[in-house]
Amino acid sequence: MASKRRPSPATLPVAKRHVGPQLSSERRSVVAFDNALYDELILFIFSFLNYRDLCAIEATNKNCSRLASDDQLWKGLFLREFGRPRLRGGRGFYGRADGRLVKPLPSRACPAEESAVNWKWMYRISSNWRNGRCVVENFQDWNGAEIDHLSNPIAVSSKAPRPRWHVLLAGTSTIFAPAECSEQPTIFVRDRGNPPMTLKCKSQLGSRSLSISTMVLDQSPLPSRITPCGSSMSLAVFLSTGEFFIYDHKPYPMTAAPKRAYVPLPQHRLPVTHAAYHHPLLVTLSQSFTLMIYDLSGDTITHTQTLSSFTSHPPASIVLSATPIPLSFKLVLAYSVPVYPSHWSVGATVLIISHSGSISSSVTLAEPPKVSTPGNFVVSETHSARAFDVPQGWIDENKLQAMRAQWGRKVIEVADTQTDGKWVVLAPNDSLQSLLAASNSVETSSSSVSQLSGVPSTEHLPETYVSRPCHTFAQLQLYRLQLPPSNSLHGPKLTFVRMLHGPRGPISSVAVADGRCVSLGADGSIWVWDLESGRRAEVAVRIEQSCEEANTVGRGSGLSRGTVVFDERRIVSAGISGIEERRFDV
Repeated sequence: MASKRRPSPATLPVAKRHVGPQLSSERRSVVAFDNALYDELILFIFSFLNYRDLCAIEATNKNCSRLASDDQLWKGLFLREFGRPRLRGGRGFYGRADGRLVKPLPSRACPAEESAVNWKWMYRISSNWRNGRCVVENFQDWNGAEIDHLSNPIAVSSKAPRPRWHVLLAGTSTIFAPAECSEQPTIFVRDRGNPPMTLKCKSQLGSRSLSISTMVLDQSPLPSRITPCGSSMSLAVFLSTGEFFIYDHKPYPMTAAPKRAYVPLPQHRLPVTHAAYHHPLLVTLSQSFTLMIYDLSGDTITHTQTLSSFTSHPPASIVLSATPIPLSFKLVLAYSVPVYPSHWSVGATVLIISHSGSISSSVTLAEPPKVSTPGNFVVSETHSARAFDVPQGWIDENKLQAMRAQWGRKVIEVADTQTDGKWVVLAPNDSLQSLLAASNSVETSSSSVSQLSGVPSTEHLPETYVSRPCHTFAQLQLYRLQLPPSNSLHGPKLTFVRMLHGPRGPISSVAVADGRCVSLGADGSIWVWDLESGRRAEVAVRIEQSCEEANTVGRGSGLSRGTVVFDERRIVSAGISGIEERRFDV
């Protein structure tokens, strides 16, 4: 009988499973939610959460904080919450092939600090805009004094209008200048993180008392403004004498001397109230509603064409944008139009300015251009539209009802009209004084009629004005400007959309850009609307005033006029509280 085999002298392998108690170093790791699934699955689960839940999960641990801060996750949340209309440059006909552009925000004119978009930060800024959450800062000069009063302020009891401030935004820089008369008007340049600067404007006509009528920045694309020293921007400053200067603006430093200057002919020396600059084209609108076109492509400024309108009235706003056709531009002009017998509405005109010597038959020149070297930029096509227009011929019941609705939206006075190329906003200025004056005129006419007829009038007007349900002097009117294609035979059309409710007092100034509207009230209140969705937010509450001050908030009074501008991150207003900056990137 064979004997058993002896065991091998080699050591046995380590046991795969312990039967007895485990040591502390050999214990299995705990399976959790963030380490049991792949990152892609966790991000898919996080995509169904709102921003509150994402912020709560972000504070859990490091891995959840990394995943909850994913850029694509906040991009989807931004698009789902605010939609593509709130994308700067992604909507509003900006950059489309058909050339339908809108008024760009000032931030587009300067290079972005980072090429990548931080979607979480964009969501936070847009959420602050929606809720009106911001921080307020008063502008101060280098001596530490607040710039809330001019050197020669007008008293509150004065009937003359208080001087306004002209304000421009260029990235992180703020350019503002008072509209008061002086020998050398001053322009303040305030850049965040750099010491402020001042620019002096001196007239070449020898005038001792002049003021700055308006300022405008070049809105041409950034690649066309790249210089060996970096990106630059042109600033056009217009004086009350009609002359203007071109400055080269950089974040820091800024040249104190103008690059080019232009002195118009004596018949054209009128104050310019509005201007639009898209190099090499400059368009100005004077106080007498005369439109002038300039060519800045050469070393000198050339005046090419002058146009006048006898059916358009201020206040107005202009927007200039480029078309896909080289050296062709589109100018959108919004203005006030009279409505019989003594009311006002809004209208718009679209002009195509091209580099050609032919002028369309629809263009009417006030006079032939009187320049030594004629330029090439002329208006080749123009179309106009009015919000209130009586159709010709026989009309049906629907058109008659639309006419009656628009007739109820007429206003006694217009405080401001603004457009971004797609939307048109009309701010009425039917203050209590003007409404009572109209009531007094109606009362006088009714009493005269009763005296002639011998029958006493039974109608008595109220002591205070009570507005109709469809219109009050604090409601803004929103219209959509529909621009037809270039090959269409139809003209533009103004369609009423809605009333913008919110302000409880007269409107001082309005700004519109990229589907967003900001209004500054005569009482210091600031309201913001998203024109696509109609949502509103009160950014600044009204300032309580005495009875005497409240009676002076009519048109042309010392406290009624102001200025408001904004970009995607801040609002700068110049009103009864001085110059204030409200930042939403907090």
